[in-house]
Amino acid sequence: MPGSRRLLGGAIAACFAVALAITGASCTDAGPGPHPGTGAGSYPRAGPATGRLVCGQSILKSPFTYGGAAGPYQSGAAGLPTYGTPGSDFPRDTAGVVLPTGTHNYPSYDLKPDTVYYLLPGTHTGGIMADTNDAFVGGFSDGKPAVLDGQYSQFEAIDSNSSIGDQSGVTIEYLTIEKYQPVGDAAAINQDANTGWTIKYNTITLNVPGAGVMAGAGNTLKDNCLTLNGQYGFQASDVNGFGRDSLTNGPYDVTVEGNEISYNDTCDFSGLLKNKAVGWHNHNPVPAQYRNPKCGKVVGDGNQGGFKLWQTNGVTVSGNYIHNNWGPGGWADTDNANTTWDGNTITDNEGAAIIEEISYNFSITDNYIAGNDWTDGLSNPEFPAPAIYISESGSDTTFGGVPACLEAACSGQRSYPHQSVISGNTLVNNGGSIFLWQNSNRYCADGFDAPCTLVAGGRSGPFTVSACKANLPSASVSTTAYVGNKTGTPPENWWDGCRWRTENVRITRNTIDFNPAAVMDCTKAAWPDCGAGGIFSEYGSPPDSEPGWAVPTQLTFYQNDVWSDNVYNGPSIFLAWNQGNGDNPVSWAKWTGSVSKGTKCSSPGERQSGYCAGPFGQDAGSTHNGS
Repeated sequence: MPGSRRLLGGAIAACFAVALAITGASCTDAGPGPHPGTGAGSYPRAGPATGRLVCGQSILKSPFTYGGAAGPYQSGAAGLPTYGTPGSDFPRDTAGVVLPTGTHNYPSYDLKPDTVYYLLPGTHTGGIMADTNDAFVGGFSDGKPAVLDGQYSQFEAIDSNSSIGDQSGVTIEYLTIEKYQPVGDAAAINQDANTGWTIKYNTITLNVPGAGVMAGAGNTLKDNCLTLNGQYGFQASDVNGFGRDSLTNGPYDVTVEGNEISYNDTCDFSGLLKNKAVGWHNHNPVPAQYRNPKCGKVVGDGNQGGFKLWQTNGVTVSGNYIHNNWGPGGWADTDNANTTWDGNTITDNEGAAIIEEISYNFSITDNYIAGNDWTDGLSNPEFPAPAIYISESGSDTTFGGVPACLEAACSGQRSYPHQSVISGNTLVNNGGSIFLWQNSNRYCADGFDAPCTLVAGGRSGPFTVSACKANLPSASVSTTAYVGNKTGTPPENWWDGCRWRTENVRITRNTIDFNPAAVMDCTKAAWPDCGAGGIFSEYGSPPDSEPGWAVPTQLTFYQNDVWSDNVYNGPSIFLAWNQGNGDNPVSWAKWTGSVSKGTKCSSPGERQSGYCAGPFGQDAGSTHNGS
């Protein structure tokens, strides 16, 4: 059957199929084309393509036009970047060198710190090991940009020699960087996660099977085209300990602004999909014309998409156009704190637009989000497939809160220690709306997640992997106040402290437009939970020490997750309390009805059956237009 993704027009498919080199223009120049659908006709697009295009646009064209001889140059030479004085292009640098085209590898001992390296227009084959404060700047002359081409024979394009330590302050701009072969979970650029790198005005593409960029502490990614990479456009993770936040143990002060991030995970790390109702059996979500033959054998591990953040603190993701990635658009996974998602356009991704997973203190505001999570929704049709997916994440108040990033470099980053917010977003024809989930069987020391929670000081506090492993079996919760009791040695609230919790999340002033006819195969037969939002957990407890209904009840009624003043246009549905709740989806009247008129799903019959119709007391001041 045809692929399940919206595709660009024939130009990009042809470009990829014949493996043409990407030079001055990206293959994505063709713009959006028809979606092939799964039947005879094509499905309408989710909404207008309102994102700011970067790929193939003039912003990537270098203003530096020198095309002459290679070698050292003085600042002020015509057509070359200036350096060394206030107001110059690179005031911190003290020398300039023109690099010739052709095949050259540049180990760190062949380069010098504080130097501007200008790559002549044309193709440069090889790899570069940067030194502190180096700048690598591409030129443009006679219609040719500077291309750094790995020819699928080198792992990394620009990195550092990690054995001599952090090489900070590097700038990379006006280059096309393509066809490198970083392994899975690695990247072609800054694999060592050096600090303070600025990566802007580049086309970063066709690097497989890993990612385009690894973002370290103090890194800025601005106005880049990150497209058609094997696993992610970029990920943020601390690799060598060069810039680790004192709380999260990963990168801090990362800015991602104005990029176009599209068509990543061409190697399909998400894995093959099934849905008998639509004819999927081991279905590869990446259409054949997008699969890069240089991916090699890839074992899907669930880590993929536009980008992923790992253990970061103080990240701003703003003004980006994130679209048509296989996997989620953007994903903050594992002990991230203080993440701002603002003013992005996120459309047509295989998975959710935004995921916050076992993380803390986030703000998701004023984003346009359309046509996401169709494919992943169909592959898991009896679980919500929301546009915004919150999984064991929120803002702690039980233990005094997870603080703002304490690193000095984070002074410009915002923080949300008391309440996480989802506000002012426009959602159009996604697989679902906004969903809050808490896995009742996920906790520190469960054998699945390596780190522990960040509450009460994180690694320096009482809740460590070893302490939770020793004390959680005896933990208990008050089923009156739904706060953990002090137990164990030493006495602590192990019940709440050892679990990542979905708490103190405010969902307000969002507009959710949903037309099932505009969403691929959104039918009861193929996809029962299409259009769902809400909040639930499953029966279970860590580690089976308390009744199964304790976590769903604590989550739904006692963790201060509140919807209000939203507008729903169309027949969005709502799921609540228990994943196995036979009364789901609940009616709008029950979703919004006063909690005081019900039992908080705590009657003996409700607890025994797992069925509860509410009321749930949500969406005060909201409107629901459509049936």
